[in-house]
Amino acid sequence: MKILAVGAHLDDIEIACGGTLAKAVAAGHQVKVLIMSKSGYTNKEGKVQRADDVAVQEGTNALHVLGIQDIEILDFPTKDIPFESDVVNAIDVCMSAYDPDVIFTHHPFDTHQAHVGVSNATIAAARRRNTVFFYEPITPSGRSYVAFRPQLYVDIEETIDRKIASLREHRSEYNKFGAENWIAGVHSRCGFRGYEIGKKYAEAFEVLRLEASFSMNFEL
Repeated sequence: MKILAVGAHLDDIEIACGGTLAKAVAAGHQVKVLIMSKSGYTNKEGKVQRADDVAVQEGTNALHVLGIQDIEILDFPTKDIPFESDVVNAIDVCMSAYDPDVIFTHHPFDTHQAHVGVSNATIAAARRRNTVFFYEPITPSGRSYVAFRPQLYVDIEETIDRKIASLREHRSEYNKFGAENWIAGVHSRCGFRGYEIGKKYAEAFEVLRLEASFSMNFEL
């Protein structure tokens, strides 16, 4: 199976579906990651908080921890990735070349404007694709007026440590997000999602579309 995960920034995918992708890689599936920006940014005073080269290096290291080698990083503005034709086209080009069976992207009711733009652009680019999932935003990105609806769960007990290790590769983000409180928050959410399905750890997804084959060896 060929899986494509689309994210606005280097760290979005590790936070939201890193355990799932690591599990897919370990099971022998092909996984590609498309990141829409180099992910460097400035603060509200215009001071550089994270340089592009630092973000790219940390993000690449983090994805390698998950076992992902096929990484494509584009150069749209970090904070302002719009729902416009050039963004849709860039994702469409990637999908046409890679031809994924399953697509993961941001929840469309995220509260980060770049996440929303990427989600809607992915939905548009994937209009002829049959299996598309939204991964779960985390605070503050998840504090929207439309709640995330967990519909698909993936047991990640075997890959939770790899997911957390990938987050630690984002050294320039560590203090910004609250240091160990950030790590604990992501870890706890996986524990809560696991509890909901009777497992130790899980990641949850909202379903846009899902194609089922019902073959004898059918398994999501």
